[in-house]
Amino acid sequence: MILGDFNIDIEQDGEKADRLLKWMDSCCHGPVVLDSNTLLRSDRTIDYAATIGVDLTIQAYEGNTTSDHNPLLGVMVVLSYIFDYWGKEWNTEPYDITYERFISLLTLFKTRCQQHFKLNHARPSIPQNHVKLLAQSRSLAFKAKRKSDIELRKEARRLRNLARFALKKFQKEQLAKQLKERHLSGETSRLFWGKTKRHFHPVSSSLRGFLSPCEEIINDSQIMANMTADHYERLFEAPVVIRPHPYVDAPPVQLENAAEPIPTVTYPEIVNILRSRKKEKCLDIHELSPFILDKIPQNYWHLLVQLYKYSFTEGYILKKFKEVRMILLAKKNAVCSPDQTRPISLLDSFLKVQEKLFHNRFLKILNDHGILPDNQSGFHAGFRLQTRVLLLIEQISSYMSNSSRTATVFADFKSGFDQL
Repeated sequence: MILGDFNIDIEQDGEKADRLLKWMDSCCHGPVVLDSNTLLRSDRTIDYAATIGVDLTIQAYEGNTTSDHNPLLGVMVVLSYIFDYWGKEWNTEPYDITYERFISLLTLFKTRCQQHFKLNHARPSIPQNHVKLLAQSRSLAFKAKRKSDIELRKEARRLRNLARFALKKFQKEQLAKQLKERHLSGETSRLFWGKTKRHFHPVSSSLRGFLSPCEEIINDSQIMANMTADHYERLFEAPVVIRPHPYVDAPPVQLENAAEPIPTVTYPEIVNILRSRKKEKCLDIHELSPFILDKIPQNYWHLLVQLYKYSFTEGYILKKFKEVRMILLAKKNAVCSPDQTRPISLLDSFLKVQEKLFHNRFLKILNDHGILPDNQSGFHAGFRLQTRVLLLIEQISSYMSNSSRTATVFADFKSGFDQL
């Protein structure tokens, strides 16, 4: 890719332009030209780019510049440039190795392209007319001080008060705009919550340490991580199932849909899932997020369709899909035992797409075969808990009006939600 001043207008310079285009053809380059002129002193367009199969977009900077050329801004989508390589390499190795290489590349791109900026240093830009007014008042103030001119001093004071009034009015307008757009995605809401979040108190207690069996407080992060891993490995280990005597075993269950194939994964289905998902910025263990997935060129999802098809047909989950980032929150006290914590697992961003694909197919099977009963409200779309409460009250009232004995049993399973 060559980007700069060629000093030749392709449309106006005739023979020179023909020689330049012939040279580009010999080098397998193609011109990327703006629709407007880039030279300030004439109407010629001599600043453009020459590329070899690169998805490049250029635009001219319209702000103030000290040069007689408008600076060029180029945006190149590197993933689109290397798609042919991944199309050839996608099926040459096992999917575990291919996927690991692919997410490593995305992580490197994200690390190189991301810039961190502290939100407390960010502020809305001041309009240019306010800046000029402030500069003019300061200039008059220095001139009045140097010449000891009372009239200049009064004029500088008048301009300063006028600038302060205009600046306060602008800040009020910005605050009203931030309040109005605080729930919308964008830079305005990010500035608003960045300034106000320090005034909120967390609902969950932050975890500051673990209590050992000897009632000692442990603050070392590595020891806390090992204790957490040991606790949840024991909690989620495979249960020991005691089966009855083989002579009284029930016959094997014959499933009606045993031979029914799993619906294949299609590209339009993945596109619909990506459009419906929230563009969250929570990072998984590979430092990727659904927000970054939305920036990946669409043609890469044709390759991932093959990966999801293989996972469903073979019943295989990639090893990288099993790596998650776990965040622990204390349920009550900031210092507690591992069993008094609430874990939040941030799944692989690509696994979340496959999770939605599986959920759609699993829900179809449940609805088609009527597996979920109508009296179940939890984890059942379209059935509200309030409806079950009203039905329970109605049943109890009916029994009591008939002078019948009524008994109700409420059960609360310890760690039941954690082991679902």
